[in-house]
Amino acid sequence: MEIERNNQEHSSALLNTPDPEEDGLHIGNMFLPSTFWTPFFTGVLQIALKYSEEGIRVDALSIMILTVRTSDSKGEREKFGFISVMESLHQLLQKENALLVKKHSVHLLFLLLNCPAMLKMLCSGGKDGSELMETVGCENEPQQAINSVLKDLSECLTCEATTSLELKLCRLVVNLLAFIASSGKLGYEVLLGSVTAHSFLELTMEVLASQMECKVDFSTEVHELLNERYLLMREVLILLNRLASHAMFSKPTLEVLMGSKRCAGLTIDIANRLPQRSKYPLRQLNPQMANDLADLAQKFRSRVYGFLEEQQHSTAERCDTGASGKPPRVPR
Repeated sequence: MEIERNNQEHSSALLNTPDPEEDGLHIGNMFLPSTFWTPFFTGVLQIALKYSEEGIRVDALSIMILTVRTSDSKGEREKFGFISVMESLHQLLQKENALLVKKHSVHLLFLLLNCPAMLKMLCSGGKDGSELMETVGCENEPQQAINSVLKDLSECLTCEATTSLELKLCRLVVNLLAFIASSGKLGYEVLLGSVTAHSFLELTMEVLASQMECKVDFSTEVHELLNERYLLMREVLILLNRLASHAMFSKPTLEVLMGSKRCAGLTIDIANRLPQRSKYPLRQLNPQMANDLADLAQKFRSRVYGFLEEQQHSTAERCDTGASGKPPRVPR
């Protein structure tokens, strides 16, 4: 197993870095020079849009993923035309598409956003991108294309995810959001902005609450499905803890989570129950994973209650100031 894992990591590294001695891409017995990557990528994308069959779309997306992974993230990926690709991904992420098509589409978007210029363009709403990307023709305004895809991603964060593939798709979206947030202030604001009636931050909390409430029937639920549920919860908790402990973003993150009555109720309920609830029933199958999840839940609980205590102190100080007309005395 260790050898197989090392081989997979080695293969992944080869796919992400072009071979300096062989400037091109091997697909089966075909060799494609890097100078043809952009028209080839565009052509395959058009095939994915033209044919609605799941198999054709999955194969086309797989080829595009391979092409993007082989390309240079800092230069060559810009040439694919970010906004036109976003418009296409919007079509491939529609509800009527198969789950596997959506999963591959999110994966493709993830790889494209590894291009710094593309990530910057998404986070800025299309206002800050390279001249090369801005000259690529697109039907809609950049902001509209980006907002459409963000809305599609929010719809992938379904609280009703019950199958293994639904859970994997949901987890991939959470990973993508974590990557966007890690880019800085603009990326973080993507998570706070309202994509539907709620922000991504609120939606991830709803996903976590939903998975926490799922009842497990060991007579019917397979181990893979149970693992996928807990992997999803783990990724959500990692994201929430990272934001809630960030020097700049911790306060606004917790303010959003406590901002509405519904979200505040979910947040406190999760903080109270998940540290214990996360140990069951996974501990019967994977004690280490159960303990890791419980530790993450406990850290989240500490940050939530730490924030609530600070809010109470601030409120008390304001009341003292208002009553006396003077700021409270600081003991020496």
